[in-house]
Parts: sequence; structure tokens; C-alpha cells
Amino acid sequence: MRAPFLLHAGIWLGGKLESDMKPFPLCTLLVLLVCPLGATGALAQTSPAAGDLHGLKVQETHPKATPSPFPLSERTERRQELEYRSPEAMTAVDRDLVAANESEIARRAELQGFRLDEEPGRAIWGYEQAVCPAFPDHLILEYSRSNGGNDVSLFSVVIPRGEGHVRVIPARRRGYSLWTPSSTNALTLNDFNHMVKESPGGLDPDWLTIGLCYTALAGGHVRAGLKAVTAAEESFPLVAPATIIVTRKGGAEIRFSDTTPDTRELTWVLQFAQNGHLMKVRHGDAKLLVQKPSKESTIDIGKPGN
Repeated sequence: MRAPFLLHAGIWLGGKLESDMKPFPLCTLLVLLVCPLGATGALAQTSPAAGDLHGLKVQETHPKATPSPFPLSERTERRQELEYRSPEAMTAVDRDLVAANESEIARRAELQGFRLDEEPGRAIWGYEQAVCPAFPDHLILEYSRSNGGNDVSLFSVVIPRGEGHVRVIPARRRGYSLWTPSSTNALTLNDFNHMVKESPGGLDPDWLTIGLCYTALAGGHVRAGLKAVTAAEESFPLVAPATIIVTRKGGAEIRFSDTTPDTRELTWVLQFAQNGHLMKVRHGDAKLLVQKPSKESTIDIGKPGN
């Protein structure tokens, strides 16, 4: 009986083996090529069943939602601007609230350098209400006086409807900003954050309205640029529409441009921490989208047969 073929180091050998070589069956190396089909069938039968991962468990994971002071599941109103009411258009309840706090408003305004009593040769003060749905527990007023030219004074007043005290936020005194612009200074940010703390529901999820209410505290009448629903609603010059950006740390950045007619286009950027605290506000010129004519070649198409 002939000796079976053996393999050593990839070399086929027959008959006598060298003393330093150890024989072993070829089928242990090349099972699929040399062993009978029955052996391969047996291997197939003993292979792991489908889905068996040798003790490993597969579990479906759900990524955690990034925390944000403005839940992205909430829809914001398409509110382009706030409503402003004259004293005659205000509700009787709001007029009574102003009347009850007149002396406190005058006292706190004078501490900021604004005298509400009539001065000879100067215009009298007037005010209007900025209706802010995001702060239903606060009454926001804008006081102003103009003596012609650039001699304009302006400050905002916040009256709580419940607990709290009257706040006066200076914007301009005789045409000049006080210290730093009211739109970005620490006093306006601090008063805004206190209003949020005094609100029973905390920070309102309607981020665009929140941004517009902040501009009212800074003495501005802002008309935010929105994304047009249809091409027919688009107007020029184009500005970037209002947007919100959620950061990796859970904070949020609100951006919108002021498109009020006959005013310089300005951009507002409000940065919020994850807990809803307003940390910083930037205010500057808006970046307009400029139209550029494209270079196109004109082709004359003649009538058929020409």
C-alpha cells in the first residue's frame, strides 16, 4: 500500500521523509480543496447559526438629543416684528399699571440722567408699549423725546405685573449712546436675564420672538428678515433670514437682520448658554446678498427652413 501524500513547508513529498520533517495530512490545511465533499458538508452543518455572534449582543442605540434652551421640536412663530401701541391703544389694565408706577419710573429715570418733568424749551416725553408675547408677566415701554435733529433721548422701562421692581434701561441721551450701546451692554443683558428668572415658565421656546423682545429693551423697532415662502414674496436687497444654531455644548445662537424701511440694515446675534442665560449680544451691519449678472451668450433662433 502506497504511503499517502504528505505536505511540508508547501512542498509535496512522497515515500521516505527527511528526519527533521514531521508529516501531517494535507486535508488539515486545504480542507475545501482536498477533503471530500462530505467533509465540507459536515463543516457547513456545524457552522454557527445565523445571528449567532459567539456571545456578542447587538443592541439598538439611540443618540442623546443635544440639550438646548430652545427645543428644536417647537415651532417658532413667523413674527416679523412686535406690535407697538400708543397709550390710547393700550388696555385699561396696562394704562392703570403705568399710572400706578409713574413716580417710580420718574425716580429711576432721573438716576440714569433722564428728567421726565417738563423743561422750558424742550419737548415733552412720550411713550409706547412694546407688546412682547414671550414676556406676558412684564410690561415693556419705550420712552422717547426729540428736540429736532439728532437731539433724541430714549430709554426703556420694564414694569413687572407681579413680584419685582421697575427697571429703566438707557438707550440714548440727546443723540449719544451711554457708555456702550444699549444693544450690547451688560445692563441690558442683566435686565433681560432677570426678566427670564421672574417669568413662571422660564425662557420662552419661541426664539425669534425672544430676540425681537430683546431689541425692544435696547430701544429698537426691528423688522426681522424671514425666509420667503414663495419667490413672489422675495424682496431686495436680500438679507440672510432669521436662523438659530445649536452648539455642541447645548447653547444656542440666534441671528436675524433688521429690514425696517428707511433704516440701515443691521444684524443681531444673541448667544445663549444651555441653561437659557443670555451671555453675549453682537450688533453690526448686515451682510447683504448681492445680485451679479451672469455672462450668457445670445443665440438667434431662426424660423424653420431658414
